[in-house]
Amino acid sequence: MTMILKRPLVAVAALLLTGMAIAQKPAPVSALEIRLPEENDNWYMLGNMRMQQRTGTPAAIYQLAFRVAGSTPEEKAKQYLEANKTLLGISTADIQALKLHAIRTDAAGTVVRLRQTWKGLPVNKNAEITVHITPDSKVDYVMNGFRYGIAMDDVTPVVLPASARQSVLSHLAAAGNISHDASELMVLRHQQRDYLVYRINIATDQPVGEWEAYVDAKTGTLLQVTDIADYHHHDPAAKKPLPAGKPLKITATGTGNVFDPDPLTTALGAYGGSYVDGSDANAAVLTAQLKSVTLNDITLSAGTYSLVGPYAEIRDFEAPSKGLFTQASSTFAFDRNADAFEAVNTYYHIDAMMRYLNTTLSLGIMPYQYAGGVRFDPSGLSGADNSHYLSGSGQLAFGEGGVDDAEDADVIIHELGHGLHDWVTSGGLSQVNGLSEGTGDYIAGSYSRFRGYWTTANAAYHWMFNWDGHNPFWGGRVLNYGAVYPGGLTGAIHTDGQIWATANMKIWDDIGRQKADRAFWTGLGMTNSSTNQNDAANAVYQASITLGYTGAERTAIHARYTAAGYTLPPLVLPVKLSSFNAVKSGSQTLVSWQTASEENLQSFAVERSLNGVDYSTIGTVIPAGNSSTTRGYTFTDVAPANGKNYYRLRSVSANGSNDYSAVALVIFGKDNQLLLFPNPVKDILTIKNATAGGTVAVFDLNGKQVLSQKIPASNSQPVTIRMNGFPAGMYMVQLTANGKIAQGTIVKE
Repeated sequence: MTMILKRPLVAVAALLLTGMAIAQKPAPVSALEIRLPEENDNWYMLGNMRMQQRTGTPAAIYQLAFRVAGSTPEEKAKQYLEANKTLLGISTADIQALKLHAIRTDAAGTVVRLRQTWKGLPVNKNAEITVHITPDSKVDYVMNGFRYGIAMDDVTPVVLPASARQSVLSHLAAAGNISHDASELMVLRHQQRDYLVYRINIATDQPVGEWEAYVDAKTGTLLQVTDIADYHHHDPAAKKPLPAGKPLKITATGTGNVFDPDPLTTALGAYGGSYVDGSDANAAVLTAQLKSVTLNDITLSAGTYSLVGPYAEIRDFEAPSKGLFTQASSTFAFDRNADAFEAVNTYYHIDAMMRYLNTTLSLGIMPYQYAGGVRFDPSGLSGADNSHYLSGSGQLAFGEGGVDDAEDADVIIHELGHGLHDWVTSGGLSQVNGLSEGTGDYIAGSYSRFRGYWTTANAAYHWMFNWDGHNPFWGGRVLNYGAVYPGGLTGAIHTDGQIWATANMKIWDDIGRQKADRAFWTGLGMTNSSTNQNDAANAVYQASITLGYTGAERTAIHARYTAAGYTLPPLVLPVKLSSFNAVKSGSQTLVSWQTASEENLQSFAVERSLNGVDYSTIGTVIPAGNSSTTRGYTFTDVAPANGKNYYRLRSVSANGSNDYSAVALVIFGKDNQLLLFPNPVKDILTIKNATAGGTVAVFDLNGKQVLSQKIPASNSQPVTIRMNGFPAGMYMVQLTANGKIAQGTIVKE
């Protein structure tokens, strides 16, 4: 059908179920892994919705304007779901079974996360419907991760939890330290089948990894064992994050040597010659790049200083065990060949980034797995040339192969980026299309580029991992990746994440670090584990609207995302709108809006759509003229259609350009819905309930009228329309009679 814009969703369910080791570079698949078959899916855009082809339901809904009421965010979210349960394909019982998982509030509004349950058990690892509500109580963005079709009657396990856990340990031949150990009974919906399973999550250093396993609770069969770094079940209300801008008690201020962000960047050099790792040996050119910095809020206890503060905290939870590098002095001035150097470097950069996000931007993003600063092991992974974020425990660990990972701020901030992604979504980190890999690359690029060493004339301006990568050890990645979404997806998450990182770094260049980062994290906080890159782009763009970014800033964001291949609804009005609403007024619709400023406007056009895709102008309002003060306007739609009426505002500037508002939805009864037969149609279309004396019009998907037919006043028979001469595709049929409009949609084969 011509209305469908197909997009491949690469192994969505596989990524949700199996996960990936979250690290800055790819790692080989372990021979210990057992994987369930992949669930491939496709999607297409329908108006402001990303539709799942397999289920026919929205996976995401963008740029809504649905007003809700209620005393709590949960009540507001469920009110929206109840009003739209037919669209979402869920029942009142499904809504009642949703369990509140987390609520997050920031400058753009409130995110409500509702987890799916079946007979009291969680469904999959994090099947969730996520609803974003603006400060003025409008739902403007929804992610739908609901798993449809569960029909399991018996949820009583046969296998004991201890037996399930032991089967996992035996499979792994686990012999090392176990730093995290959790399990839960849940319903797993996979490839149209239901399983009662224990989900076992174990982090161990022999074999190194964070292992997630699904054990059939009826038979004891190991369905899946994978090395992951992802979310584990928790109660978000049990552990409160540190409030933004309010660190723990300051105990001491220290100093230390670091690379900021890395020695090649500060030297404006390339890997080679004297600028080599040299098995961690000192070299004059590298020592010259050390910077003495302040180590904020480190802990002093009984005369001993430790790298423990409100935003970062050293731990030693992975091999090799090198301790916590405590000392009797507040001066941590080490050369790079000392193991303590990586500890200091990691503490400094994590602390700096967390302070920036929590105090400068007031975003309030902290770990949910524990209270206090981000826990990190500067010497982990048994010395391997990689690093990872462990979502079960919320900790970071850095390897030492090649260039020590903890010597490069790009690696440190990239891994922290996974944690931030996990924390801002309350455990809803997504690796669909490599979203979290791109997120880590973006925030690391933002952190390092802000230092201002490279210019656009340097190739390294676009490099990710300047010191750790782009060398004989591995190739690193770039922030000017040329592939376009979705055709450029390869299925490799580290590669595909570059599309997301590149688009956001271009926005960073356009509107600046703080504006780009604030919209990025605010938008990402609206998403969940089913989110792909297209959804995330729409979330960030929506955040820029709600946060009140200027027309030029929103235009830049929209243009960069569109150029990257993402599908977004039309640009929101560059005129600063204070509000845009459409509400029932008897049998009519009252459309109202307020502007905070206007400049060089020719007219406002009120547009209506019956399918959320094709809009036509139903009225024009002339602006009062250039103004920087608040003005209000209204328009009445005297003949709304039965069913769904989508309204938006189009501003026409003096130069003829058009910009659009968000969309508002008003629903009237469907008594006069056209009865169209057959549908799909090949030749003759019959309208069974046409009104005598009315006019039938047929529109294509571009809103162009392709047929108009008057119905005689004496007509008493069903009306027929010849469709054999029309191209295949979807059409809207509209009947106007007695001042009312009825409509229906048909498919021409």
